[in-house]
Amino acid sequence: MIRKWDYTENGKHINPSKKNLKRQILTLHRKLKKKDKIWTEYSIEKDRDGNKNHIHLLLHYTDKENLYQHLSRFIGNGEWKKREMGLNVFDECNGKYGLIHTEPIEDEWKYRGYINKKEQSTTLI
Repeated sequence: MIRKWDYTENGKHINPSKKNLKRQILTLHRKLKKKDKIWTEYSIEKDRDGNKNHIHLLLHYTDKENLYQHLSRFIGNGEWKKREMGLNVFDECNGKYGLIHTEPIEDEWKYRGYINKKEQSTTLI
């Protein structure tokens, strides 16, 4: 999951529009594809309160180092850390422009159902 934000001229952070997030994901996919065989499935949805957007991604990749390097740059060069939440352990990266949680998907079809709950996901090859 990726949560992104931008900054206004005053330094206040704001949530990017859905259109802007889509453009950013297309750019990220294009950059990842330069050094890796990758395909991306993503869905942009509103938070529960309806004010902000976040992105769910399903990435098929072969080079984890390349992936993490580009994801880190995507949110403003954060540092990757392991985070435990109950029984779940996932990688987390906090940067200047957002935060990312990554975790291995055990049941891909179940996760696809989850990211498609509000609207149809988009696949980039």
